Amino acid sequence: MPVVYWVSDGVGDGVTPGGPDGTTPIVTMLMRWIRAQGNASLIVNGGDVYGDGNSSQFARFFAQMDNDVTLLCETAGNHDWRDDVNTPDRGRIPHGYETFWSSHPESRQPIDGNKRGGARYEHFLNLGGWRLFFLDTGDYDTAGWPAGNSARVSWLRGNLNPGRANIVLSHHSRLSSGQHGHNEKLNVLWESLFDGDVPRVAFTLGGHDHNVNMYGPRSKSDPTGSSVPFAKGIYVFVNGAGGNGLYRTAGFLVNGDKGDVIDDDKNFCVTRINLATPTTVEVDMMAFGKKAIGEPSPLPGSHIRITI
Repeated sequence: MPVVYWVSDGVGDGVTPGGPDGTTPIVTMLMRWIRAQGNASLIVNGGDVYGDGNSSQFARFFAQMDNDVTLLCETAGNHDWRDDVNTPDRGRIPHGYETFWSSHPESRQPIDGNKRGGARYEHFLNLGGWRLFFLDTGDYDTAGWPAGNSARVSWLRGNLNPGRANIVLSHHSRLSSGQHGHNEKLNVLWESLFDGDVPRVAFTLGGHDHNVNMYGPRSKSDPTGSSVPFAKGIYVFVNGAGGNGLYRTAGFLVNGDKGDVIDDDKNFCVTRINLATPTTVEVDMMAFGKKAIGEPSPLPGSHIRITI
């Protein structure tokens, strides 16, 4: 049974310390717990090496990972894209991000030298009968997704598994409750996950807001509306509670909306994805509290079992 872990928004500069000595970065403690489970097929850093994604901050990220990225890939975030450069052969790229991952071929983060811009980092992985897509939405603030490159939509659509054995991971989420709110510039991405009104994906997972939101299935035409039956919608999960502080899900809501399954702004969390069978996936938000001391427990109400 393949198991994938997700942790987002907690590496580089400005990360939150915790633990008994009050100095170890929260994200380091989360990563050590993940590795201690001994069952990870993949660990996903959901983006944002703070604060500007430059080479020195990626060096801190590497140290915070205990100098081990053998199981890691990264869906680049908006902070990674702050260190952007224009190149004649690669287009506009996040320089620190590409430099770091290019220097670590032992990682699970590929770079496609035949593509330009953020498309260079987008890839998919087949695990346990499921297909996981890793998309680069880091350029969201400038251009959204697909950043003017319609070939990225064609690539995604053309590689979806038949049926719904597909999962999409990216730094930004179409829905989010907290300081940043919903991401309307991801409408093209959201709509590409449907054939007409028929969903092709079981769920999406993002970060960006430093809290946890879980939404029931949402429709193609009205993702910010009420949940719909699973046959007509896609679950939306958000976990940016990876170690760079927490955002309140009330009081700072941009859109006044909250997750209809669960919200949490009090715990640092890891998302655990169990690909139980080729037709069943289980998602848990593992809550570590405010300092990530000791063993975590599933966030109450956060266990979601999806059968396609």
